Amino acid sequence: PHPRPCIISILSMIYLIAALIGIYLLFYGRFLAQEWINFRHKKRLTPLIPGHEGIPFFGNLLELGKDTESGPRVILERARKARQEGKGDLLKIWVVHACTFFPVTGEMMQYILESPDEINKGKNYGFFESWLGRGLLLAGGHKWRMRRKMINPSFHYAMLIEYIDTMNRHAKNLIHVLESHCGNEFDIYPFMKRFTLDVICDTAMGKDLNSLNLPEQPYVKAISKLMYLGAKGSMHPHLWIAIIRWLTGWQREHNRHLKIAHEFTLEVIAERMDILSRGEVDAHKKAFLDMLISEKERSNLSMEDIREEVDTFMFAGHDTTSSALGWTIWCLANHPDIQQKAYEEVKEIFGDDVDRDCTKDDIARMTYLERCIKESLRLFPPVPFISRDLDNDLQMGPYLVPRDSTLMIAPYLLHRNEAIYPNPDLYDPDRFLPENIAARHPYDYIPFSSGPRNCIGQKFAMNQLKIALSLMLRSFRIKSERDFNSVAVLGEVVLKSKDGINVIIESR
Repeated sequence: PHPRPCIISILSMIYLIAALIGIYLLFYGRFLAQEWINFRHKKRLTPLIPGHEGIPFFGNLLELGKDTESGPRVILERARKARQEGKGDLLKIWVVHACTFFPVTGEMMQYILESPDEINKGKNYGFFESWLGRGLLLAGGHKWRMRRKMINPSFHYAMLIEYIDTMNRHAKNLIHVLESHCGNEFDIYPFMKRFTLDVICDTAMGKDLNSLNLPEQPYVKAISKLMYLGAKGSMHPHLWIAIIRWLTGWQREHNRHLKIAHEFTLEVIAERMDILSRGEVDAHKKAFLDMLISEKERSNLSMEDIREEVDTFMFAGHDTTSSALGWTIWCLANHPDIQQKAYEEVKEIFGDDVDRDCTKDDIARMTYLERCIKESLRLFPPVPFISRDLDNDLQMGPYLVPRDSTLMIAPYLLHRNEAIYPNPDLYDPDRFLPENIAARHPYDYIPFSSGPRNCIGQKFAMNQLKIALSLMLRSFRIKSERDFNSVAVLGEVVLKSKDGINVIIESR
């Protein structure tokens, strides 16, 4: 072939590539320049903060391993090693261009938890935004403050009392379902997940989902898949690139389940609005959704705003509580002496009456059971890592933490700090006797986070945990044939066991 057309083709290709690069730089040049400025700023400040920076480009990425099992273990080991070297109050991890800081003492944690300005959640939560929108969990700044103020009354003491009957009813259904599994080892976690889903669906939306008996419903499967896909996306860097999400099928699967979840929520909202307009709602059985609907005109809420908050509570209100419930069962199953003491407290309150509902007074009397729950939340905090993106440089004691980096509120690391909790891997509810609590810094224990962005539903969750566990203890002995420390922990958005919570229950 004549060389001239070949040269023209090559030049055309070069011009096309140059044009594409030019267009890319036109649209993203300012962003890339700002990223480079922020990167240099971080590189200038981070050498002053303890912790090695890994290898060029990758940072500490290769040390963290490939999965959510190895990551938490490696970070915990690094935190303990840093303490042995006398540098144990702030840990840094570099992953490519991003730097994350882990405060591992209550004193250091106080700087971020009490900051009135640094309240924006980390970018890794972005994989849940298409489902949850910018509701209370993901909103920042002014919108978060307005929503928090609006929603606070729904978790007032008087409202929490109204939810107790609903919790009792679903806890009894849980016991009924579990009875068929007596005598054999089984994974109890899926049942805890469906129980807490039924409770939050009933209290948040006024909808009796009954997933304990009907686990194959499209909505039940859809939100389970959205939880899984969101966690997978946030933990795997290759999925941070949109085209790869489409090529791997992640995006198509996500969109399919998202459509089911959103349609269900909007349908329930429409049904509830119709019921409220006809005045057919029991005044003593109001749902969280009812408050949002009543605020619709006053706070200028759209249907999408209401959906965001309902979906947020479905997300935040069931997976975290089921994690807490599952891990507490695991702790009690592996410590029969502690389980017996908790049972004796419950028996003193209820006598031999297995069926009596819990009242608010009963819940207040379960002081030892509460200590058992708190100790399991120390060892296995439902949300092990909570990220905040810094908009400004933040002075944390002697360290200046650079803007555009991530501060990780990490209960999983903090709660296993041997300088705070001697023999930290031991399960000991007496750590939460009043005199022992008083000896610690207020932020040495933060299973529900703390400060302005603490968990709004923590009292709701504790009531639910006490009701379910007290009924389980009245009904069953819980045993384990596995070693307590053999469980493989997955540090995902919600802390889970790799192989489930495998126990044996026996009727009392």
